[in-house]
Amino acid sequence: MKFDRAGFDREVGLRLQRARKERGITQAQLAQRIGLPRPSYANIESGRQRIPLDVIWRASIVLGLSTAALVPEPLPGRPDPAPSYPAPASVLPESLGFMAWRESPET
Repeated sequence: MKFDRAGFDREVGLRLQRARKERGITQAQLAQRIGLPRPSYANIESGRQRIPLDVIWRASIVLGLSTAALVPEPLPGRPDPAPSYPAPASVLPESLGFMAWRESPET
């Protein structure tokens, strides 16, 4: 699978910029609220800097959006092979919010 990192970063940056402007928030205000220096945030908005997942998550909370609203979907017509994951071994308590996976069942 070929991944267009630069295109992805630009699209996420544009989505962040659009949402920020719609809410009347400055770059400095949003950067402060998500814990980044303003120049770093400006680089993310312009697509010059990769955006870590936790920054997308924090920005989605501040902007009142789902993380999916900030991340582009794969282009239609480009089938992506589904990754192969091992079967779930057990489900941890719901309070943890995730599943544990292991390669093979216990013997």
